[in-house]
Amino acid sequence: MRATNILLGIIAVILALFFGLQIEEQYRDVRYLNNCKKDIKANGIQTDDATAYCAGLIRQDPYLFTYNRGMVAKYLQQNNQGAAPQGQQPAQPAQPK
Repeated sequence: MRATNILLGIIAVILALFFGLQIEEQYRDVRYLNNCKKDIKANGIQTDDATAYCAGLIRQDPYLFTYNRGMVAKYLQQNNQGAAPQGQQPAQPAQPK
């Protein structure tokens, strides 16, 4: 009888862990999306709709988004440093005469 109770206890713990992991997996994407929105706002990246912006980042590279847990502003800032400012064209090389 005692062995049966121990076995049932172990099975209950395993099921509780399994269901807990399933629930965490369901809400992980929501948590990462919220992290992305907060990260974008905190780093001053201009966007009209942070949710749509983060959704676009997920579609571009889901592995990078998941690996960084939604904190992707540092990569966006690195890419924008080498780009020309908006409204200005890059300088054209002088043409020989």
